[in-house]
Amino acid sequence: MSTIFTPVPGIHTAAGRYLQRVAYEDAPAHSEEPTSATRQVWEIAFGLAVRRRFDPDSPLAEIRRTVTTTLREHSAAAVPPLAAEMLIRDALGETVPVEELGDAVRSRAHLLLFAGLVDELAMTDGELEALVVQAEELAVDAIAETVRN
Repeated sequence: MSTIFTPVPGIHTAAGRYLQRVAYEDAPAHSEEPTSATRQVWEIAFGLAVRRRFDPDSPLAEIRRTVTTTLREHSAAAVPPLAAEMLIRDALGETVPVEELGDAVRSRAHLLLFAGLVDELAMTDGELEALVVQAEELAVDAIAETVRN
């Protein structure tokens, strides 16, 4: 293969770089409304982190502890705890009414919980980068699939 076609390693999108900064608690307030593609990267990364931390049959009390700890550290974000729990359960494959949550609440919850899960999992820089890159790749695939249909 020609070096011209060799993929460049690392995080490639602004959404991915922002996620990385969120995990390092170095992210500035997001002043603009995120695009649907940005939200998709964040949601996918959140789901990947959730599935690393929890099994599909994890007790609700275990999920609630993670939510409570994360939201206590970031109380100014005003994420409803029930919404956060529902998003985790949804990422684990349970049917919960997350479609009722607004984009702003979902985005805040995805970002805060992502940071909390990365911390809880004690991910290394390399593990975090690999997870974000995987989320970016999955988001590109999902967007391409949407365009094809």
